[in-house]
Amino acid sequence: MRKRRQLTAVRYNAGNMIWYRRQMIGMINAMNKDVRDVIVALFREVDIASPEVANDANPVDFIKRALNDLTTKWMSLFVMRSTGLSKDIVDRTLKSSDRSFQQSLGSQSMAISMQITDAMHERMDAIVAENVSLIRSIPEKYFTEVQGMVYRAVSVGGDRKKLVDELMQGFSKRGGITRRRAVNIANDQVRKATASLSIARQQASGITEGIWIHSKGQNDPRHRHVAVDGKRFNLSEGLPVGDKGQYVLPSQEINCSCTWKPLPPW
Repeated sequence: MRKRRQLTAVRYNAGNMIWYRRQMIGMINAMNKDVRDVIVALFREVDIASPEVANDANPVDFIKRALNDLTTKWMSLFVMRSTGLSKDIVDRTLKSSDRSFQQSLGSQSMAISMQITDAMHERMDAIVAENVSLIRSIPEKYFTEVQGMVYRAVSVGGDRKKLVDELMQGFSKRGGITRRRAVNIANDQVRKATASLSIARQQASGITEGIWIHSKGQNDPRHRHVAVDGKRFNLSEGLPVGDKGQYVLPSQEINCSCTWKPLPPW
């Protein structure tokens, strides 16, 4: 019996991950600096612990107005950028995954038509919608946490310099946490988009099966994924190796970087 040919494993493009996270981190850095500068300047100008402020004006009103204005400003900017950025990363992912697939086919002296099918259009729309939601969630989560940090500083009161120093440290920490979240979003979403579009492309070309390839080098690998390394699976359903025992495909679960080798029927 002739040995069935295998194509090279689907690759997740590192350049796309880097590009995507740079776009988000650029917005996050600008947002964190703007919010920090405005709030810290307000704390320097208004002595929260001063009896005059406490008697004549509620210091929380100063803070609340500033935070509301900043929240509106940056939520609007992230919303405005979210759709275009999501479409850009989908386009980049489609081009890189198609290019990799063509190279894999060429190595086996094979070629197919690379038309965008209805199924691919549906998947692209779904990926854009998911990424729009994730990008918009960045300032939502950021401002929820910043508001808590700032209001705690108001309630504690005390030496103005000490409060400012603590706020500066808090903004530095909050910026780092938000940037790390953006990195996780970028890496995870590029993998998911690559897998989804690659599967649609392969199915359109008549490929229905693949060989699961577990990603090596992870600090905390999913043991169920390790166990199916080298196993054949159907591209329409995956394998029952999800965190709850459900059927999943490579990269479908969060932070999964497993991939697969397509098995052409020709």
